[in-house]
Amino acid sequence: MGHDNIKTHARKIHERCILVDGHNDHIIMKRQRGDPLALTKVNRRYHSDGPRLLKGGMTASFFMVGGGDLERSMVLIRQAYEEAAAHPDKLMLATRTSHIRTAKRTGRLAMVLSWESLSALGSNLEILRLVYDLGIRVSTVTHGEGGGPNDLQGTRSPFKYCTPGLRRAMHRRARGLTPFGKEAVREMNRLGILIDLAHANDAAADDILELTSKPVVSTHGGVFACCPHTRCSTDDQIRAVAATGGLVSIAFYGGFLRQPPGNATVDHIVDQISYVAELVGVEHVGIGTDFDGLGDEWPIVRTADKLPVLTETMVRRGFSDAEIRRIWGGNYLRVLAAAVD
Repeated sequence: MGHDNIKTHARKIHERCILVDGHNDHIIMKRQRGDPLALTKVNRRYHSDGPRLLKGGMTASFFMVGGGDLERSMVLIRQAYEEAAAHPDKLMLATRTSHIRTAKRTGRLAMVLSWESLSALGSNLEILRLVYDLGIRVSTVTHGEGGGPNDLQGTRSPFKYCTPGLRRAMHRRARGLTPFGKEAVREMNRLGILIDLAHANDAAADDILELTSKPVVSTHGGVFACCPHTRCSTDDQIRAVAATGGLVSIAFYGGFLRQPPGNATVDHIVDQISYVAELVGVEHVGIGTDFDGLGDEWPIVRTADKLPVLTETMVRRGFSDAEIRRIWGGNYLRVLAAAVD
């Protein structure tokens, strides 16, 4: 297939796909910088916003709205509701897979609210039930914390490059979920909150994978065999996630794609997608951009309106139309149907 034919074919696939992004920090980043949310306005200080996400073909993004501090989380959730109410022709809140399908059909952006950490719970699961009622449908257990009074895992998650031997040594020393953390995992399963392994240390990830009765995901990480970073999933972890029916999402952060990260490209994203697909099947891999979660760094796909370049690269690398539909959103729809609906 010639270059022009690849671009035309990729564009057609991209337009038909339901695209689901496992992690977007746009809402909380604007809060941290003191900017108004204004999700329906283009702001080129950020990697993403509503217009550029829609231009790039995005159907649903998992927007992080806190999890470490309860007061801040309530403000972020309220802002998300206000934006959706003010712009019903462009935005909608999504708590079920049917809402994401509706967003695709009507040309709107579905906002799936997620937490990154459960530290805001303190030691009270009633708060988890409350935020479920407020629309939270995805959450990590930690954001790398460890050892504090509200932490749900016993030791801090490392964030660095390491050898396989050092990774195994850190795993042996790590303390996994606290007793309350284990209670929270069971309650997330019961309520219908999709559990996200991102940021958990390896021992805590083991505990989650052993306890869960529903599929789990890693929403924004990478593959350790391709890039030796502690935030990247090992082969054993990828197999264990797949055994739950879940998926591993590849982030657009160069540091998770290649060491050193400075020369990472879109092809390195597809390398990791290919690795997971070959290891456990294409039904267990997805996309988690981490747009606006990198501070002043820029992701490999620099802005949300450039998302079609990833589809084009997957076509060029030999992925079928059906496989691309799964990778971009079909796998997330399946997992959400099993864990949330």
